[in-house]
Amino acid sequence: MSNQSNSQSENHRLEELETKLTFQDHLIDELNQALIAQQRDITKLTNLLESVISQVEKLGDGGNQGEQVELPPHY
Repeated sequence: MSNQSNSQSENHRLEELETKLTFQDHLIDELNQALIAQQRDITKLTNLLESVISQVEKLGDGGNQGEQVELPPHY
């Protein structure tokens, strides 16, 4: 009976390890998908920020071409 008991114990341990491995594989896949989505969002936000910076620079360049900015009297 000792051999049968050890065999059952080993089978149980093996099943637990296989279950944990399956869970971890699934979790890694979910984390990978989340990472892909975040990278996509970061890329979109980076492009948007570059666009906003470009627009601000154009406004700054075009607003006061050749003119000196006069400070209000209280400065």
